[in-house]
Amino acid sequence: MVPSELGTALMTAVGTGGLTRLLQTRPDEPRCAAEALAAAVTQEIGAPVRVLDGTRLLAGVSWPGDGGGRVEAAGITVRWADASHPVPWDLLRQACVWLSLLRDHADVGSELVSTATEVDSIRDVAGRLLSVRDADQVLLSVADWVLRLLGADICGVLLREGDEVRMQSCVGHRSVETSRLRMKRGQGVAGLVFLTGEPAKVDSYLEDRTISQDFMSLAEREETRSALAVPLRLQGELVGVLEVWRRRESVFTDRDVRRMVTLADFATIAIDNARLHDVQVQAMQSAEEARDQLARQMTVLDRTAQLQQTLLSTVVQGGGLAAIARTVAVEFDCEVGVYGPDGGRLAVHSGPRLTSSLPESLAASGARGAGQGRWIRPVHADGDRVGQVCLLTRDQPAEVMDAVAGHVAMACSLALLRERAASRARAEAMEQVLWDLLQGPVEHRLAARTRAQQLSVALGGALRVVYGQIENLDLLAAEHGWETAQLDRVRRDVLRAVRCPDDGRAPALAGLRGDFLVAIGTDLDRDGARDLVNSVAAAVREQSGVRLSWGISREHADVVELPSALNEAQTALSAAHRLGGENVFLYEELGIVRLLLGSGDDPDLQAFVDEVTGPLLAYDRDNDGSLVRTLRAFFDADCSQRVAAERLFVHHKTLRYRLERIRSLTGLDLSRHEDRMRADFALRLLQVNRCEPGEGLTPGE
Repeated sequence: MVPSELGTALMTAVGTGGLTRLLQTRPDEPRCAAEALAAAVTQEIGAPVRVLDGTRLLAGVSWPGDGGGRVEAAGITVRWADASHPVPWDLLRQACVWLSLLRDHADVGSELVSTATEVDSIRDVAGRLLSVRDADQVLLSVADWVLRLLGADICGVLLREGDEVRMQSCVGHRSVETSRLRMKRGQGVAGLVFLTGEPAKVDSYLEDRTISQDFMSLAEREETRSALAVPLRLQGELVGVLEVWRRRESVFTDRDVRRMVTLADFATIAIDNARLHDVQVQAMQSAEEARDQLARQMTVLDRTAQLQQTLLSTVVQGGGLAAIARTVAVEFDCEVGVYGPDGGRLAVHSGPRLTSSLPESLAASGARGAGQGRWIRPVHADGDRVGQVCLLTRDQPAEVMDAVAGHVAMACSLALLRERAASRARAEAMEQVLWDLLQGPVEHRLAARTRAQQLSVALGGALRVVYGQIENLDLLAAEHGWETAQLDRVRRDVLRAVRCPDDGRAPALAGLRGDFLVAIGTDLDRDGARDLVNSVAAAVREQSGVRLSWGISREHADVVELPSALNEAQTALSAAHRLGGENVFLYEELGIVRLLLGSGDDPDLQAFVDEVTGPLLAYDRDNDGSLVRTLRAFFDADCSQRVAAERLFVHHKTLRYRLERIRSLTGLDLSRHEDRMRADFALRLLQVNRCEPGEGLTPGE
């Protein structure tokens, strides 16, 4: 039934009890109660009646004019025309209160129904949001459901990125720029929420002055009229903003704000759950990848452990670099090359292939290398880089070949260390022979000569001792910041250069003590000895900047004389230090300087005299000559050939012939002051040491 019919039925049910009986009832519909109230009052006072809620007409009829009476209570007004019966004022006031209570009860019921419906809707939305696991899908679902529940035209989810919020998901927009919005604090409605942390709304976007004007042109393109934004909070921290826009003229109510805040809370939880789910998924993927990686590594370890055992057995059994290359090439179907410190290839194996594609030489590099199926690893021994290995393959996994290359380099290091140990033992034995020959007593020298023969070291022919010193090692260490290990490496490099010079003329024995080098050379004339040390000095200086000074002894026929040869070489080195100039001095070229620099225990006067006068005395004895007397007369005549010839009663041509013979026998050039002084000094020593009284070496003869 329509409300008027319900009111008539209600009045009929009340019967003739009138207004008092009506007030004892509780109708469910306020409008029906108003109809019944109007009818009951009309019957009570005998006049037309109107019932109003404020200014809104609830029931009754109109009448001409404004006359009559009225009663108002609890917002309900009862008006009537001129009454024909007495008016029950108190009863009418009770009727107004009665109707207001019915109205309020009906409003509360309607609100409860609406709230229950809203709760059901929000519960449904929350369930749907929390069931979504993908973060992007959650953001899209949030925007879509909020758009529906708020009756909006556009909805967007903006998440915080540093000092701004950026649109992450948007529905209902017309402009692409809307989906790319970025807002700083205070910009637009979302920026206002970002600034204050509280909900914000505008009823007329283009006319409102409480928000910034940054996005007015975009609002015009989107035709937005009103907007509402609320914060997205997670554990008290603002993580974003949820905003809706309407294109129609409307006002967002407090109820809309509460609903939006509730939806924002659920949206934040859903977004956080989705993020946690993504993190969990990524963690599971990482765990699976780690497990797969671990399985691959275990496989690699198993294979390489077997290879390591095989290579160690090969090295222990005496297999060299070639055996190592063959073992790896066959086992892993690859090509293996081993290269020396100069880049030259020492060993190679091509596996099952007939020919190798490895280069004959490989540029020396201290770095590891890999790429395009090639693996390069350096080989070290005794702290020195002694070469590198190179592996070629395209069929094996990279992680396997990384480990294999390392094991090959290690095996080559062990093999080279084994070879070096043998070489070091031989070098130590040879160095002991060297020092026994130079510093031992006679019996040790003779025994050392025998050991040298057993070591295949030839010590026949003319022997020379070469004695050198590293001059600038301390300066280089300070300049380059070298530690003790680097200094020792430089010393070993210098010794290696002496033992294995580039021109191949290696000394028979060589050793090093501190910064001093000593070597025994065989069959070296003056020029050969000088060339040897000069080539070594040049090579070392080019390699590491080391500067060397050298002293070289005279030739000696027997190893028993080598201690004297060492003294001569030391004297020559002392001359190099004191006289400067050249960095190589030969003992026989020192002249009288060697007498001044010689030790007190071995002044070598007789050797000096014999070098100059020995050939002359032998000639005079064998040829009944007078070369010694002629030389003495030449000096006594102040080197005047004419005066000397007159004093000797010979023709000046005869004197000239004798002087030429002296030059050819001794190598002395009497036109040079140094050679004159040397010869004169030797003659005077001969006169002091050998001449008996009356022999013919006095100036008067």
